[in-house]
Amino acid sequence: MKIVDTTFIIDLSRNVPAALQKSLELNKEDRVFCTEVSIYETLMGVFSIKNIDHEGKLQKFEDLFDKFYILGLDHESAIKSAKIAGQLILEGKAISHTDCMIAGIALSNNINTIVTRDKEHFERIKGIRVESY
Repeated sequence: MKIVDTTFIIDLSRNVPAALQKSLELNKEDRVFCTEVSIYETLMGVFSIKNIDHEGKLQKFEDLFDKFYILGLDHESAIKSAKIAGQLILEGKAISHTDCMIAGIALSNNINTIVTRDKEHFERIKGIRVESY
């Protein structure tokens, strides 16, 4: 099983050729997951832009999110995320809290492969295999 990161969602929405090619590969998977955290990150970007059709952009992304199985941050994944963040801080390799949450959600759901352009952050996390594009 695989989970996609926010970078993949954004690149896919922008028709980045490498992301489009990767999406063709992902179409062969039984299920591909995404997190509510990635939805938050993506839409925060949309709603922070002035003078655009926010509702139109929201609908575009909602259509894109519908292609994935969406996982939320539950109690177990919150604990796993905190452990990841704490360990990385202790090692002097801290990454964003949202990346820790995405990884925690993935690992709590027995998903160990993440599709991302943000390879260097996720490679720091034990148990996560990174697929870049």
